[in-house]
Amino acid sequence: MMMTEIPASPDPAKESGPRIWSDDTTEELLEQAQANAQAIVLATLAFLESRGIPLASWAAVVGETLSRAWDEPEPWESGEFLDAMLTNFRSLGATVVSAELGEDQATATLASFPDPDLCALLGVDPAVAAHIVDLATPIASARGLLWTWTRAEDRVRIVVRRAPLQEAQVQL
Repeated sequence: MMMTEIPASPDPAKESGPRIWSDDTTEELLEQAQANAQAIVLATLAFLESRGIPLASWAAVVGETLSRAWDEPEPWESGEFLDAMLTNFRSLGATVVSAELGEDQATATLASFPDPDLCALLGVDPAVAAHIVDLATPIASARGLLWTWTRAEDRVRIVVRRAPLQEAQVQL
């Protein structure tokens, strides 16, 4: 098998040709990956809504499936769980504008998530697209937590709190 060596990125000061894929920086790749991942989820939500499939059902099934990839279900602190979810949402391009990560209750506010420009480009209502945060509901429930959120303008406010014992047991 013949191996082709990838040429080093040209010096931008001496660049004479068009940019190629190997010229992308890690930061540029991260931004592209975030936009692509969010676009796939938004397009999926638009597809489901156009077919009359309840987004709550989608979120429940996908969230339960993703929950399998987390550590064994066990009681988590509210702040510990929200911190993990904020990392996941940031990986999709969310901007966290505030967070209080308490043991029994935690809150956070996300700005421009889902991305309103991407929503407009894809023709997805941002209020519909915000259902992406519903994915956390079954994951939280399996860890003895209640996950709620509200949306106002371009902000999503999330509240995570410990579920009362009987409520957590019913939801597990």
